[in-house]
Amino acid sequence: MKIKRFTYQLFYTTGFLALLAVLFTDNLVIYFKPPVIISLCLLYIVNSKHKNYLVLFSLVLVLVCEVLFFYDYIGNFEMLHILLCAYYFLNIILLWKSLQIVKIRFKKVFTIQLVISMALIGYVLYAVAELIMPQISNHSTVLTTMIFFFAVFVMVCYYIYLNSKTVVSYSLMVAASCFLIVNIITALNRFYIYLEVFPVITTVIQILGQFFLIKFFMEQHKLSPNNEDYF
Repeated sequence: MKIKRFTYQLFYTTGFLALLAVLFTDNLVIYFKPPVIISLCLLYIVNSKHKNYLVLFSLVLVLVCEVLFFYDYIGNFEMLHILLCAYYFLNIILLWKSLQIVKIRFKKVFTIQLVISMALIGYVLYAVAELIMPQISNHSTVLTTMIFFFAVFVMVCYYIYLNSKTVVSYSLMVAASCFLIVNIITALNRFYIYLEVFPVITTVIQILGQFFLIKFFMEQHKLSPNNEDYF
């Protein structure tokens, strides 16, 4: 029990230090974000009863992405987004177990809630891509591919959330929403308009998103389907 409590305390501590770093010493954030990911790895290893080591591999991808991002975002744009494609694809694979539990049914894929949600998300992603595309025209293919995998990931998360009656799926919905906000703000901040508050917002939301996604994977076995039809 003490070890489990320690893993949470370690995550809270590293997350808080990362926030302080982005607030006061932005150049040192590269040294404070990796410990957050490492603490999440420990948290998952210690607290998960049904471990899947692909989850840890996905966190390793996040760790590498963090280093590439802070070291040279523009210079590493191609490699960074290839790794992000792999990350979202890997998470889609990890969520397949949950999809089997809630069951994929055609009539529940094309429902008002899911269609409207994905239409709005798709429009926002398209609008942001249109804004930044002139500055990264040489990397349009990898960006489009990443957006596709990310959109599929979000759709899977929302589908599981809408078709589950347990509170476990709330973590997944929160994580997907956090990643959506982070990707949009990061793109706008780097290529369209720079605001000093954006890195603070993205740091907080990204850490929360990673935590809730790991929390979902730790509790994934508790997921149960909602057999009631929704409009």
